[in-house]
Amino acid sequence: MTKLENTILYLLMRAKEKGKNNLSKIELFKYIYLLESESYRFTGKSFFDCPMSFVRDKNGPISTDIYKALTGLVGNYVNIIEENNNNYTFPRHSISLKKKLNKIDINESEKLFINSVLESYISLPINKLKKIVYATEPMLEIIKEEKANKVSLLKGERLNFNCIPLDADVVDLIGS
Repeated sequence: MTKLENTILYLLMRAKEKGKNNLSKIELFKYIYLLESESYRFTGKSFFDCPMSFVRDKNGPISTDIYKALTGLVGNYVNIIEENNNNYTFPRHSISLKKKLNKIDINESEKLFINSVLESYISLPINKLKKIVYATEPMLEIIKEEKANKVSLLKGERLNFNCIPLDADVVDLIGS
């Protein structure tokens, strides 16, 4: 199982522990995107074995890597149920754990990192979560490019995580 697949399972498990029995695909994409962003901010590199590829889409960043990982998890580990919502035009894809997992292959420091990121965002409604994602450096960079090119959306354009500066405290530690 890949680190991304294990991370998805861990996020679903932690969300359930926090009272959320499932996550929408949009929530899952946003949490993984923010996890990757924070990893670049505090380590200067991807959280995952190979850097995630996120591209611009109308609802923010998406990743085919996550779609592929979910496809590998459906059936044995997760359920994806399509639900209609009166407040939203499109159906919601609810992702939940199929059963309680005894072991997820993520080490303790990775769990701490995921927990710290998830704790900051798990209770937020999707509109606030989206605002936070849109305020990250990779999204601001692509929005600036869209404005410069006078286009409403550079759909499919890859986001650049290398534009995220290292946290000032990390820079101080490295420089010490």
